[in-house]
Amino acid sequence: MEEFSFPFQPYDIQLRLMREIRDCIEDGKVGIFESPTGTGKSLSVLCSTLTWLENEENRIETEQNEKLRKIQENIAESKKSGASWEDALKLSLEAEKEESEVMEAIEKRKRLTTRIDLAKQGMVDVSRKRKAPARDADFALADDEPKDEAAPSEEYHSDGESGSELHNNEDDEEEDQESPKCLKIFYASRTHSQLEQLVDELGKTRFQPRVVTCSSRGNLCVNEEVKKLKLNHLINEKCMELRKNGTSDKDKKQKTEDGGEKKKKSCSKSCEFYSSTEIEDLVNGVLATKLKTTIQVTKEGVSSKGCPYFASRKAVPQCQLVLLPYQVLLHEGTRNAWGIDLKDNVIVLDEAHNVLTTINSLYSAEISEKSLSLALRLIREYNAKYKLRLKAKNLLYMKQLEQLTSKMLIFLNSQSKEDVMTMAQLSRNLNILELNLFKLATYIEKSDLCKKFHGFYLQSMRASIDLKKENEKPKLTGIQKLMVKKEEAEKIKAEENQEEVRPQITVSSPLFSLKSFIDALTNKCEDGRILIDKTKDPKYRYILLNPADRLAEVVKACRATVLVGGTMEPSELLVETLSRGSVGPDTIRRFSCAHVINDSQLLAVTIQKTVDGKPFQLTYKTRQNPETLKSIGRTLQVLSQHIPNGVVIFVPSYEILTDLIKKMKETKIMEQIERKKSVFAETRQSSSTMLSDYSTAAKSSRGAILFAVMGGKMSEGINFSDELGRAVIVIGLPYPNKTGVELRERMRFLDSQMANGGNMLYESMCMHSVNQSIGRAIRHRKDYAAVYLFDDRYALESTKSKLSAWIGDRTQRNLRFPQIIQKSNAFFKANGSN
Repeated sequence: MEEFSFPFQPYDIQLRLMREIRDCIEDGKVGIFESPTGTGKSLSVLCSTLTWLENEENRIETEQNEKLRKIQENIAESKKSGASWEDALKLSLEAEKEESEVMEAIEKRKRLTTRIDLAKQGMVDVSRKRKAPARDADFALADDEPKDEAAPSEEYHSDGESGSELHNNEDDEEEDQESPKCLKIFYASRTHSQLEQLVDELGKTRFQPRVVTCSSRGNLCVNEEVKKLKLNHLINEKCMELRKNGTSDKDKKQKTEDGGEKKKKSCSKSCEFYSSTEIEDLVNGVLATKLKTTIQVTKEGVSSKGCPYFASRKAVPQCQLVLLPYQVLLHEGTRNAWGIDLKDNVIVLDEAHNVLTTINSLYSAEISEKSLSLALRLIREYNAKYKLRLKAKNLLYMKQLEQLTSKMLIFLNSQSKEDVMTMAQLSRNLNILELNLFKLATYIEKSDLCKKFHGFYLQSMRASIDLKKENEKPKLTGIQKLMVKKEEAEKIKAEENQEEVRPQITVSSPLFSLKSFIDALTNKCEDGRILIDKTKDPKYRYILLNPADRLAEVVKACRATVLVGGTMEPSELLVETLSRGSVGPDTIRRFSCAHVINDSQLLAVTIQKTVDGKPFQLTYKTRQNPETLKSIGRTLQVLSQHIPNGVVIFVPSYEILTDLIKKMKETKIMEQIERKKSVFAETRQSSSTMLSDYSTAAKSSRGAILFAVMGGKMSEGINFSDELGRAVIVIGLPYPNKTGVELRERMRFLDSQMANGGNMLYESMCMHSVNQSIGRAIRHRKDYAAVYLFDDRYALESTKSKLSAWIGDRTQRNLRFPQIIQKSNAFFKANGSN
């Protein structure tokens, strides 16, 4: 217990896991750790990593002080030595240089300590205050024309021309001096709710690290005007726009001489939460460990009028535990925007079986025919309007963007039968070999083109709306027109003292999609494919096939990486991907925990034959057979009678679930089941109400059955502990459709990289879904459940070896159905169920 300050007496497997993680970090390795849900995985990871962090900080401090003492002793001795003055001077200079380096490192630690002390005292560090844009209370435009936000920037210089290049990092907030940094743990998980739960787990320990959560503006923004935009890129652009503006709504009215108010001609408004002092106050709350969760930071942001997003960003360098969703850590652009420095720090990736899929998703993109058509129209209108204001080379980029969009649209509407292309094939088919997509992508990024096009897009839409209204107006005589003008003048006069209100168009400019697609095309040619979908909604899709380099750039940048999850097996594909990223096998550690439960708390059996004694295997062919579905139904009806409380039944797909339930109703089997238990079924639109109703029914003496889908909402992240999941029945193996274009290309790519690589992916996708579904039951030390694997392929050694170790090693095979019923009755009786 004292070794890792675990809050409870740790089980042996928890102690082993913590030691393995600590050793992995100390040795600078990449660790793949499987710890079944219910074994205290989160606490084990927190205690092991934070114990290492504490010890490492103490070691560094002691080592630096000792090193400084020895250097100073050497300097003193060199002055007393009888060596020649030249040798003495040389030794002295070398020692003084070394002394300076050590003292600088010690000074950095002192600055960090001072910063934390200031935070605890609630004092704002003036040197860290953000350079806010100038805000002149008397600012007003000199003429009646508003500033054209859509106009091209005159500051961007392409191809290394002289001039100040725009730094379009919208979040580039320079400080007077570099922020002090500390050693840290980056803890990434799939969802924000999982990160919030981790903070709850942290509260059970003695550790009090400085914690911050890196979340999106959508989650952290407290400005209601910005939040209502919903889409993340619109929120980002609106935030940047408000921060760059010089006046706010409150400044739009100025006092007249008689004390009244007069409306000013202001260029725009700003964000009331973008205030240096209030942001620093929020940072202090985080560094003083008063604000640990996103909820706490946003709540305080609302009351103190400080921006939680920028406060969280500013707190990152000084925080010891940084919580972040996968996309912040694994996407290079987002990582850089947050200022995430991985060097010498430790990464923990929780639920790491999702890592490869997440990277593929983050670096993929698509654009539809509708978006291309609209983008092309806007680009042409933009070029026509602003061509005289664009520098020659920048105008060339705009023409290239127009050319690329036009050719993509033409090809998508052509008669070509190609559905998959490499980047080289796309370039040839579109005849764009002369285009430099890297320079084009850089121009779009550096020139703020997406923001400008969004403004231009809104102008265009509003103009269309105004034109439509104008055309709908009835034709008036001369006198009628004069009367209408008089009414409008009176209306304008009456509204002079009111805020200008105009409905905000919360739609996305097509250039966002086009930019994402062009960015995706700048990946290595061999690493991706372009899919052309010419069905009902024609579109281009770029898919990343090789996540190895993207994963490697994260893993190699840090000291050590801990990949942990409840269902990491099969992990061969992950290991192979790491090796393709030049992470050798000698760098990888693997460890799989047993479960904390005893053998008596789990009954795991394969059901190889149905209740009528027929061998059973659910495949695409057999699922079409009505007798197969009827046989499944009868088997479930008999088996469920011997299981108390809640039973969760997983099937491979929603289509199979629909067919199965339909057949069970037709044959009256469902009616017989419902006499004994309440029945619920997951749908693609299942609500939390359905899960709540199931929970209530499962806890009753009657019990309940929930039909769910492997890979669906109920198969991951849902807790079916105790009465909610006394049994999990897994029917069939959820192999994906091999004929799908995307899977076919992924398998082909892996086959080109290694022997049997495609099949490894195919098997991995299936067995991860199975293991995730099984893991919904047995969620704590005193829980118990039965797991029934309903398909004769589960009895094969090749399938059994891919199950998580805690379930695979305990699975009983080759039992007849009456034996399974007998063992079920004995199991539930022994564990206290009636």
